[in-house]
Amino acid sequence: MKYLDFAEQFKNFNAISFQDVKNAFGAVNYAQLTGWKKKGLLKYAKRGFFILPNSKIDLHILANELNYSYISMEYALSHYQIIPDIAQTITSISKNRNEKIHNEFGSFIYQKITKGLFVDYELFESKKENRLFRMATPEKALFDLIYLRSDLSEPKDFESLRLTLQKDFKISKLKKFTALVKAARIKNRLNSLTSYLYDRVK
Repeated sequence: MKYLDFAEQFKNFNAISFQDVKNAFGAVNYAQLTGWKKKGLLKYAKRGFFILPNSKIDLHILANELNYSYISMEYALSHYQIIPDIAQTITSISKNRNEKIHNEFGSFIYQKITKGLFVDYELFESKKENRLFRMATPEKALFDLIYLRSDLSEPKDFESLRLTLQKDFKISKLKKFTALVKAARIKNRLNSLTSYLYDRVK
């Protein structure tokens, strides 16, 4: 496998996985990839993922690629301007596993959720031509945050988030997701959230 052939094959890729290499060239020469990395011909994203040095990276796509996921929680809420804080770390919901990744491109945090709740995300156009990335809807991003944050359980906690909800935000969707939750403690804090939000709009 020649580097010029490799670079041409993957010139439009965001991240390149071992599986991508296997699909394109029939096998993975791990020592060769490591050698290219040491020479600066490849950049390291995480174990099993590399990036060409001159690639124009879309961090949203990269977040989806490094661990099968959709962007949610603080990052998505910041994107929708529901919380005022600007999220520096891309927070995502994963089907697979909890994971923290820090590389030269950015910081990524993944939290696992039950498969039945891996829902209600949308596809957004990325900076890369003809590429899309997954991000939670506003309602699901807030649901995911409260579902996974045991420290957010009562009105004073929700108040600390300084939520700004748009007129089209549907509290009823939160109730729909909450109905799928089995754990009593999680359900209780989600019910507390919906009650808090309904009180705000009265």
